[in-house]
Amino acid sequence: MKIFILLNLFFCVFQIYKYKISIIIPIYKAEKYLKDCLDSIINQSLTNIQIICINDESPDNSLNILKEYSKKDKRIIIKNIKHVSISETRNEGLKYVEGEYIGFVDDDDFIDLNQYKKMYEFAQKDDIDLLEFGTQVINENQKLKDFIDRKIIYKDEKVIKNIDGNILLYLGNENWNKIYKTKIIKKNNITFVPNLGGEDLNFNLKIYPFVKKLKRIYTQTYFWRSKKIRLYDPIKYFYGSNKLFFENLVGYYKINKLNINNPILCIELMIIGYKHLFWSENLFYKEEYLTNFFNAFKKLEINEEKIINKLTIEFKNFYLKILNKYKLININKKKDL
Repeated sequence: MKIFILLNLFFCVFQIYKYKISIIIPIYKAEKYLKDCLDSIINQSLTNIQIICINDESPDNSLNILKEYSKKDKRIIIKNIKHVSISETRNEGLKYVEGEYIGFVDDDDFIDLNQYKKMYEFAQKDDIDLLEFGTQVINENQKLKDFIDRKIIYKDEKVIKNIDGNILLYLGNENWNKIYKTKIIKKNNITFVPNLGGEDLNFNLKIYPFVKKLKRIYTQTYFWRSKKIRLYDPIKYFYGSNKLFFENLVGYYKINKLNINNPILCIELMIIGYKHLFWSENLFYKEEYLTNFFNAFKKLEINEEKIINKLTIEFKNFYLKILNKYKLININKKKDL
């Protein structure tokens, strides 16, 4: 019995992973770009990777392409689901993760062939929880072959241990330009919110409180395809569900007692969410956004008057600006009654 307990303890402390990185690819209407995406992944110089392809009931030839590739490469897992949101597709992928780290790649993008080898080395060397790398925007007609022989210099960067709002504010919103330590996501039950615009940002804002060490690698190794026609209306998509965005964050922070144990970071993360979700000066002071933000913020039950002076100047000034605008809106409403 003692031996069993010791073995179980050993397994829990030193998690054994089948793969170094699990890569989740949500797939929907991707037939035009999917082969480039898959070629860039199956030909990675890091071979010990898991390739999780979630076919979101794509109505084109994407599934046949996946089947063709899976016959050649046994690392590819194909899971078919009924057409849902991108969040639910990624959540489905998270169920099958067996890698030490998790990466995401969109089905119309591709990556440098050495990306995951280098990023894993940089992350594993210093036991990094989250590593962010650079991206390059390409047009919708560019191909993997146009970049295949490009020489890239990979440079390791310093470990960032002082994780606060100032550092997190300047990380990208996306999840496809990062790799995450799997155990953080699993242990803290971090998932994407269905039918939510800005789901990447929301996901990251729930991971950040648990990150103890991170790196930013400035090499541009992820090729993000910019297309003229999108599958969704970006304005409706990103801003239409902002109420859910903030309420979900507040609920998660309260469950994990971040509002009690680290109220300063809690406020900073909420401010980061506001700044990044709307990302434009002319949107910051819109009544709907301010109302949804502060209604959710109140539920954190933080005495912000005691905390606000402990924020850095940038966070404090921005918070006071939107707070004063919110108060002014409510004063004017009362006058009109």
